[in-house]
Amino acid sequence: MYCRFCGKEIPEGARFCINCGKEVDVAETSTSKTSAPEPSLYGTAQAPSPVNPAVVVNPAQNYHLAWFKFIIYFQLFANAAVMTYNAVTCLFGLAYGDDAGLIYGICPPLKAIDVIYGIICLGAAVTAIVVRQRMAHYVQNAPILYMAFAGAVMALNILYNFAVLAALNTVSSSAMQAGSANVAGTVLGTVIGAAVYFPLNYVYFKKRKDLFVN
Repeated sequence: MYCRFCGKEIPEGARFCINCGKEVDVAETSTSKTSAPEPSLYGTAQAPSPVNPAVVVNPAQNYHLAWFKFIIYFQLFANAAVMTYNAVTCLFGLAYGDDAGLIYGICPPLKAIDVIYGIICLGAAVTAIVVRQRMAHYVQNAPILYMAFAGAVMALNILYNFAVLAALNTVSSSAMQAGSANVAGTVLGTVIGAAVYFPLNYVYFKKRKDLFVN
């Protein structure tokens, strides 16, 4: 480098000129080295951008699901099987064995009631599978559909028993009185079961409502 006053050569980085003694302004420049990306066969390689994968958390792991698993793996399949059995039994009069023809001959309304009940039971069996699939896939409002289905099945059984009782009354009041005790027991058991079943399920699924979002 050279002194800007006298023009003499001075050592690189010197603060004062050794010839004229004046202070020399030394401009310091810093160079920053940047590493270029390594070339590739297809041009300049690009540095991979940092990836922050989303952490998928299964909310089901935060709950005890023993009852839910019982519903989807056993109860609803069992409901479908029972309703199918009831449908076949009523549609073909199997509940009365070899006396079906005689009983239907004495009480014609009973046959119509059994046929209607059998058809509804077939629909209920299909509905049980549909509800099961929606529950298993955590479809939104599936628990409401499940409880509505359970209530409909209970109501169907009560109505069927009352209809049979009314049909027997057209034939004989004594037959109606004999069957009324069974109907009363069925209705009472259903009402007590519903009074326990629905509140417990409502609370259970309300605590797990964030599971059913699909």
